[in-house]
Amino acid sequence: MNPDQPVEFHALCGHLIAAPADRVGQEVRCPHCHRVARVPSPDIPYASPVPVPAGAIEPLALTALYVTTLIGGLLAAGLIYLVMFDEFSESELVSITPLWFFPVVFGLYGFASQRLLRHIATGRARTLGEAARVSIDVAGHWAALVLFPFLVLRWRSSLLVSLAAALFWAVLLWLFFELLFPAL
Repeated sequence: MNPDQPVEFHALCGHLIAAPADRVGQEVRCPHCHRVARVPSPDIPYASPVPVPAGAIEPLALTALYVTTLIGGLLAAGLIYLVMFDEFSESELVSITPLWFFPVVFGLYGFASQRLLRHIATGRARTLGEAARVSIDVAGHWAALVLFPFLVLRWRSSLLVSLAAALFWAVLLWLFFELLFPAL
């Protein structure tokens, strides 16, 4: 390694910081979290695991809730539209749409918000909106349609975010059925 090249490593907060090579083994202060970190030797690879702060990972029960609702919603949609479709009238299909739609939306937004919250926990973003903008930059501008609730919400709870997103889509679904669907 070049002695003039800085040593890059992850601080305890997860941010990537650099220190001069002559500071190996000494303590430096992270400019992001202001905690002291020891500069590792240059043979520790840049791609070492990023530490995730304690409490940054949400409970496994929430992930199980998102999986259960997502699978339940997809199974309900499959049952309704692939197996029992001919048994329902058009108005009945409209009225039972929330039975599969909201569990799917809730589960998907739960997973998405957990991923975005991990971006915050590892220091790749400061807010939920910033994390969503990074995802939109990667996925393209069409992702903004799906990630819109994350751009305006400031909560750090995937449960609150997924409930708010489900409510947002409930209003859009209601508007669709009330305003556009009768005209189709």
